[in-house]
Amino acid sequence: MGKRLLLFLLLLGGLAAAPAARAATGDTTRVVLFSNRPLTRYGNYDTTATLPATGRYRKILLHYVLGRYACPPGTQYCGSWDYTTRVLLMPPANDTVELARIITPYATDWLAQNRRHDFVQDVTDYAPLLKGQRGLRFLYDGYSWGFTLTLYLEFIEGIPPQDAIAVKNVYDGNFLYGSATDLLENHLSAKTVTAPAGSGRTVLKSFITGHGSDSRNCAEFCRKNYTLKLNGTAVATTDLWRADCGLNPVSPQTGTWVYNRSNWCPGSAVAPLYHDITAGLSGGSATVDIDMANYLISNQANVSARWIWQTQAVSYSTPNFTTDAALERIIAPSTDPNFRRDNPICDAPKVTLRNTGSAPLTAATIRYRVGSSPWRTYQWTGSLNFLAQTDVTLPPVPADFAGQSVFKVYVMTPNGQADQNHTNDTLSTRFSPVSVLPPSFVVNMTTNASTISGGLSQTSWTVTDANGQPVASRTGALPNTDYADTLRLAPGCYTLSVNDTGCDGLAWWANPNAGTGSMRLLGLNNAVLNTISGDFGCQAQLRFSVTQALASAPARALAALDVYPNPAQDGRFTLDLNLPARQDVRVQVRSVTGQLVHHTTLAQVQATKRPLDLHQLPAGVYLLECRGQNGLQLHRRLLIP
Repeated sequence: MGKRLLLFLLLLGGLAAAPAARAATGDTTRVVLFSNRPLTRYGNYDTTATLPATGRYRKILLHYVLGRYACPPGTQYCGSWDYTTRVLLMPPANDTVELARIITPYATDWLAQNRRHDFVQDVTDYAPLLKGQRGLRFLYDGYSWGFTLTLYLEFIEGIPPQDAIAVKNVYDGNFLYGSATDLLENHLSAKTVTAPAGSGRTVLKSFITGHGSDSRNCAEFCRKNYTLKLNGTAVATTDLWRADCGLNPVSPQTGTWVYNRSNWCPGSAVAPLYHDITAGLSGGSATVDIDMANYLISNQANVSARWIWQTQAVSYSTPNFTTDAALERIIAPSTDPNFRRDNPICDAPKVTLRNTGSAPLTAATIRYRVGSSPWRTYQWTGSLNFLAQTDVTLPPVPADFAGQSVFKVYVMTPNGQADQNHTNDTLSTRFSPVSVLPPSFVVNMTTNASTISGGLSQTSWTVTDANGQPVASRTGALPNTDYADTLRLAPGCYTLSVNDTGCDGLAWWANPNAGTGSMRLLGLNNAVLNTISGDFGCQAQLRFSVTQALASAPARALAALDVYPNPAQDGRFTLDLNLPARQDVRVQVRSVTGQLVHHTTLAQVQATKRPLDLHQLPAGVYLLECRGQNGLQLHRRLLIP
């Protein structure tokens, strides 16, 4: 069905947009809150929005698009820090509720790369409050500038799995942790939660992140948990920790992005935590109490740990469907930057299946198609309770990907029955092709100095085929060693996975003692076919296809640029260039504000190592650009500590 887009432009001065007209099922109404708004100060950015006053929406999405602008000359730390940001809804006669919390990335180099990122958040829980004229607030908890914000809501007509009825805050504040005089427990004491009459389900929904750094690294870098008591009985213990920061799709970043933190990562949305308390409601009410892990710092003058905390009670109707299977997202193939680490692919599509019916979902039929290739069928079986979801990897179809760019998928016959809601059955996406390599090539890995127990390198690699079976690997490597492994592969689709147990890749500025490693794919004639950046965190993957058509042709080199050591303590770097042909290369180095601080020309080079002496520059982050013929551009980030 074609979608009618009703666009409401909201003036930044705080004027309300015109109210929405009614839309038909499946139509989308968009309300823009901020458009490319520069963040130039700490604090609140308030606006007023006129949202659709009536209508029923199966999904409401908040798009939080972060970008960059050029700070004035001399500005320190422009776009360079991981700041907490919050999107708050301020309805009249109701609590101010948090819709989303995003931590900005270390984005010093975003401006030069013209990067933006859309952190899409599902805010359907707030449907009863997102009506009519509403005040909204964007809170920027930052003390340096450089970011831009575009914020808009999408209201998608239809019937949701359950209707949200009410949202009320239970706990809300910025609480110290470790203080003897301001105990966290006093802010998280027992509270009575009352569900509106007619509710079918009530949950606690929490946004919780730890910040500050005392002598024990709390609360940003200390792993803690809380216990939820329902009517005096402990019912759940929840870990407040993100253990996957080194796999962030918004990477690499110009800071310590790989370090795991207390329920957040730089350049990532904060995932809300849920607890269903419906079973504890008696007469519509229940007592909830949150007990945090005990913590008291000995030096009370150094209390800086804190938790930014909001817990909401969200009440819903009974489920609107008994039998309803939904496709929530296409993870791969996709060009969505939120799934950058999963793409591109040439083998097994991956989708997220959700049960949006009250009956447990135990079976469903998934049909999918790559471009104009034949429709494929997969019979999924499992067990999903109401609103539970799972990622489903579909059988690989490598032959279907050649020359195609669109993927379609739909789900049908949940539990062998008719689906009661077809508005969430179908998804499609465009995708980009994978790299194509010859049957024979060399995996050239140079390890750095980082080791695991036994003195072996932290880094290893494995190549798997379309069925996930390993066909080649290099494990148990020694540190500071160069390896060249020749692979001879049959035509097909493959994945090269480079893993680092230290989650700091082969080259990371914050660990200069490890030195700089590298990962390259070379043709048998030593031409550089592909390179993998050393700043990859826990893992880097390259999916590629092998075609027999390249078997007898000489390997075609791709342009490659390595820089080492990086960081360079004395500002003296080495450029390692591998180009497809001899050419003049213009080398430019700019500051993060765009100022040209160094330039030179390398005459008629192809494969060469040249010194880059920047010792005269002050410590900081710099952006290197190498320009050659036919539009060739290579970029790297340089650090002088």
